[in-house]
Amino acid sequence: MVGGADHGYSEALYLEDLEGNGIELYRDKPVSSWDIREDGRIIGVTEALAAQDIYELGEKVDPFILAEGTRMGHIHLSVKDSHAASQFYQKVLGLEDKFSIPSASWIAAGQYHHHLAVNEWAGKGLAPREQGLPGLAYYVLEVESKEELLNIVKQAQELEAPIKWLNLSELDLVDPDGIVTRIRLAR
Repeated sequence: MVGGADHGYSEALYLEDLEGNGIELYRDKPVSSWDIREDGRIIGVTEALAAQDIYELGEKVDPFILAEGTRMGHIHLSVKDSHAASQFYQKVLGLEDKFSIPSASWIAAGQYHHHLAVNEWAGKGLAPREQGLPGLAYYVLEVESKEELLNIVKQAQELEAPIKWLNLSELDLVDPDGIVTRIRLAR
Protein backbone atom coordinates (compact mmCIF):
# COMPACT_ATOMS: atom_id res chain seq x y z
CA MET A 1 0.00 0.00 0.00
CA VAL A 2 1.35 3.42 -0.93
CA GLY A 3 -1.33 5.62 0.64
CA GLY A 4 -4.93 6.39 1.41
CA ALA A 5 -7.29 9.36 1.37
CA ASP A 6 -10.79 10.57 2.08
CA HIS A 7 -11.98 12.35 -1.09
CA GLY A 8 -15.29 13.58 0.28
CA TYR A 9 -17.28 11.38 -2.12
CA SER A 10 -15.19 8.23 -1.48
CA GLU A 11 -12.59 6.64 0.76
CA ALA A 12 -9.59 5.20 -1.06
CA LEU A 13 -6.55 3.00 -0.57
CA TYR A 14 -3.69 3.26 -3.08
CA LEU A 15 -1.56 0.32 -4.22
CA GLU A 16 0.94 -0.28 -7.03
CA ASP A 17 1.16 -3.36 -9.22
CA LEU A 18 4.46 -5.00 -10.21
CA GLU A 19 4.86 -2.57 -13.14
CA GLY A 20 4.30 0.48 -10.97
CA ASN A 21 0.75 1.15 -12.21
CA GLY A 22 -1.32 2.80 -9.50
CA ILE A 23 -4.42 0.99 -8.27
CA GLU A 24 -7.07 2.74 -6.19
CA LEU A 25 -9.43 0.60 -4.13
CA TYR A 26 -12.31 2.73 -2.93
CA ARG A 27 -15.85 2.77 -1.68
CA ASP A 28 -18.26 5.57 -2.39
CA LYS A 29 -19.78 7.50 0.47
CA PRO A 30 -23.55 8.13 0.40
CA VAL A 31 -24.38 10.63 -2.37
CA SER A 32 -26.06 12.83 0.25
CA SER A 33 -22.57 13.59 1.67
CA TRP A 34 -21.02 14.58 -1.70
CA ASP A 35 -20.31 18.27 -2.43
CA ILE A 36 -22.44 18.58 -5.58
CA ARG A 37 -22.70 22.11 -6.97
CA GLU A 38 -25.72 23.58 -8.78
CA ASP A 39 -23.99 23.14 -12.16
CA GLY A 40 -23.51 19.39 -11.49
CA ARG A 41 -19.80 19.60 -10.71
CA ILE A 42 -18.71 17.37 -7.85
CA ILE A 43 -15.97 18.79 -5.66
CA GLY A 44 -13.39 16.38 -4.31
CA VAL A 45 -10.92 16.80 -1.47
CA THR A 46 -7.85 14.94 -0.26
CA GLU A 47 -7.99 14.49 3.50
CA ALA A 48 -6.66 11.94 5.98
CA LEU A 49 -8.31 8.54 5.77
CA ALA A 50 -9.90 7.06 8.90
CA ALA A 51 -8.12 3.77 8.18
CA GLN A 52 -8.81 2.11 11.53
CA ASP A 53 -12.56 2.77 11.20
CA ILE A 54 -12.55 1.19 7.73
CA TYR A 55 -10.48 -1.77 8.91
CA GLU A 56 -12.96 -2.47 11.70
CA LEU A 57 -15.84 -2.62 9.18
CA GLY A 58 -14.16 -5.41 7.21
CA GLU A 59 -14.06 -9.15 7.51
CA LYS A 60 -10.98 -11.34 7.60
CA VAL A 61 -10.70 -12.81 4.11
CA ASP A 62 -8.03 -14.23 1.84
CA PRO A 63 -5.89 -11.18 0.94
CA PHE A 64 -5.38 -12.41 -2.63
CA ILE A 65 -9.06 -12.66 -3.61
CA LEU A 66 -11.28 -9.71 -4.47
CA ALA A 67 -14.81 -9.92 -3.11
CA GLU A 68 -17.47 -11.06 -5.57
CA GLY A 69 -19.11 -8.05 -7.16
CA THR A 70 -15.92 -5.97 -7.02
CA ARG A 71 -15.70 -3.83 -10.14
CA MET A 72 -13.54 -1.05 -11.48
CA GLY A 73 -15.31 2.24 -10.83
CA HIS A 74 -12.87 4.55 -12.57
CA ILE A 75 -9.44 4.80 -14.11
CA HIS A 76 -6.77 7.53 -14.02
CA LEU A 77 -4.69 8.08 -17.15
CA SER A 78 -1.30 9.80 -17.33
CA VAL A 79 -1.37 12.24 -20.25
CA LYS A 80 0.79 15.08 -21.56
CA ASP A 81 -2.05 17.68 -21.59
CA SER A 82 -4.93 17.08 -19.18
CA HIS A 83 -7.17 19.78 -20.66
CA ALA A 84 -6.83 18.42 -24.21
CA ALA A 85 -7.32 14.82 -23.02
CA SER A 86 -10.41 15.80 -21.03
CA GLN A 87 -11.89 17.55 -24.08
CA PHE A 88 -11.19 14.46 -26.22
CA TYR A 89 -12.95 12.06 -23.85
CA GLN A 90 -15.85 14.44 -23.27
CA LYS A 91 -16.43 14.70 -27.03
CA VAL A 92 -15.89 11.04 -27.96
CA LEU A 93 -17.41 9.28 -24.94
CA GLY A 94 -19.99 11.93 -24.05
CA LEU A 95 -18.61 12.44 -20.54
CA GLU A 96 -18.99 15.65 -18.52
CA ASP A 97 -16.39 17.59 -16.55
CA LYS A 98 -16.99 17.09 -12.83
CA PHE A 99 -13.90 18.79 -11.42
CA SER A 100 -10.70 20.23 -12.90
CA ILE A 101 -7.46 21.76 -11.74
CA PRO A 102 -4.67 22.96 -14.06
CA SER A 103 -2.94 19.55 -14.10
CA ALA A 104 -5.92 17.16 -13.93
CA SER A 105 -9.56 16.64 -14.83
CA TRP A 106 -12.19 14.26 -13.46
CA ILE A 107 -15.00 13.38 -15.90
CA ALA A 108 -18.05 11.13 -15.75
CA ALA A 109 -21.36 10.11 -17.23
CA GLY A 110 -24.46 11.19 -15.34
CA GLN A 111 -24.26 12.17 -11.70
CA TYR A 112 -21.16 10.14 -10.74
CA HIS A 113 -18.01 11.82 -9.32
CA HIS A 114 -15.73 10.38 -12.03
CA HIS A 115 -15.45 7.40 -14.32
CA LEU A 116 -12.25 8.70 -15.89
CA ALA A 117 -9.54 11.06 -14.69
CA VAL A 118 -6.68 12.42 -16.75
CA ASN A 119 -3.61 14.02 -15.21
CA GLU A 120 -0.14 15.36 -15.99
CA TRP A 121 1.40 14.17 -12.72
CA ALA A 122 3.92 11.91 -14.50
CA GLY A 123 5.19 14.93 -16.48
CA LYS A 124 3.75 17.35 -19.03
CA GLY A 125 5.95 16.05 -21.86
CA LEU A 126 5.05 12.41 -21.24
CA ALA A 127 5.94 10.18 -24.21
CA PRO A 128 3.47 7.49 -25.33
CA ARG A 129 4.03 3.99 -23.94
CA GLU A 130 6.01 1.87 -26.39
CA GLN A 131 4.60 -1.51 -27.43
CA GLY A 132 5.94 -4.34 -25.28
CA LEU A 133 7.12 -2.13 -22.42
CA PRO A 134 5.56 -2.19 -18.94
CA GLY A 135 2.45 -0.10 -18.48
CA LEU A 136 -1.17 0.03 -19.48
CA ALA A 137 -1.75 -1.77 -22.80
CA TYR A 138 -5.47 -0.87 -22.84
CA TYR A 139 -8.53 -0.66 -20.62
CA VAL A 140 -12.05 -1.88 -21.42
CA LEU A 141 -15.19 0.23 -21.54
CA GLU A 142 -18.50 -1.59 -21.98
CA VAL A 143 -21.46 0.13 -23.62
CA GLU A 144 -25.08 -1.00 -23.45
CA SER A 145 -26.14 -0.72 -27.10
CA LYS A 146 -24.90 -0.87 -30.68
CA GLU A 147 -26.21 2.69 -31.12
CA GLU A 148 -23.99 3.91 -28.28
CA LEU A 149 -21.00 2.12 -29.84
CA LEU A 150 -21.70 3.65 -33.27
CA ASN A 151 -22.10 7.12 -31.75
CA ILE A 152 -18.63 6.79 -30.19
CA VAL A 153 -17.26 5.80 -33.61
CA LYS A 154 -18.91 8.85 -35.20
CA GLN A 155 -17.48 11.23 -32.58
CA ALA A 156 -14.01 9.65 -32.89
CA GLN A 157 -14.09 9.97 -36.68
CA GLU A 158 -14.94 13.68 -36.36
CA LEU A 159 -11.71 14.09 -34.35
CA GLU A 160 -9.80 11.76 -36.71
CA ALA A 161 -8.98 9.45 -33.81
CA PRO A 162 -7.70 6.02 -34.90
CA ILE A 163 -10.21 3.17 -34.56
CA LYS A 164 -9.57 -0.52 -35.15
CA TRP A 165 -12.54 -2.88 -35.22
CA LEU A 166 -11.70 -6.19 -33.52
CA ASN A 167 -15.07 -7.78 -34.37
CA LEU A 168 -18.66 -6.59 -34.94
CA SER A 169 -19.14 -5.54 -31.32
CA GLU A 170 -15.67 -4.50 -30.15
CA LEU A 171 -13.10 -1.90 -31.19
CA ASP A 172 -9.95 -0.18 -30.05
CA LEU A 173 -9.97 3.62 -29.88
CA VAL A 174 -6.60 5.40 -29.65
CA ASP A 175 -6.50 8.81 -27.97
CA PRO A 176 -3.97 11.59 -28.79
CA ASP A 177 -1.61 10.23 -26.10
CA GLY A 178 -1.60 6.77 -27.68
CA ILE A 179 -3.77 5.29 -24.89
CA VAL A 180 -6.06 2.51 -26.13
CA THR A 181 -9.65 2.24 -24.93
CA ARG A 182 -11.14 -1.12 -25.89
CA ILE A 183 -14.86 -0.49 -26.30
CA ARG A 184 -17.28 -3.41 -26.45
CA LEU A 185 -20.95 -4.18 -26.16
CA ALA A 186 -21.83 -5.36 -22.65
CA ARG A 187 -22.45 -9.08 -22.49
